Amino acid sequence: MNEQEIREALEEWESLSVNPVNRYEYEMRLKWLRDQLSNLQGERRAGWEEGLKQGREEGVRQVAIDMLRSGLEQEVIMSVTKLTEEELDELKKKLSSNSF
Repeated sequence: MNEQEIREALEEWESLSVNPVNRYEYEMRLKWLRDQLSNLQGERRAGWEEGLKQGREEGVRQVAIDMLRSGLEQEVIMSVTKLTEEELDELKKKLSSNSF
């Protein structure tokens, strides 16, 4: 279910007349729908955070590549970007093989 479908289902459930016989079923269904909505929102937030993290990492690598192309010393690049020597060596290999 997507967020819109869950919201519509919530509205429908709330609009139904609830008698004592249906009360328990109503409450359980309502709880399930709210849980689903919360899960969707949490998954969206987690995906957004993961995307930001990947974007930052790619940005740092691109800055390191630009610094390598400019001829800066490896120690300076590592200090600024916080990349390890191994990560920087990998970027150098890719740069020398024209992967960028």
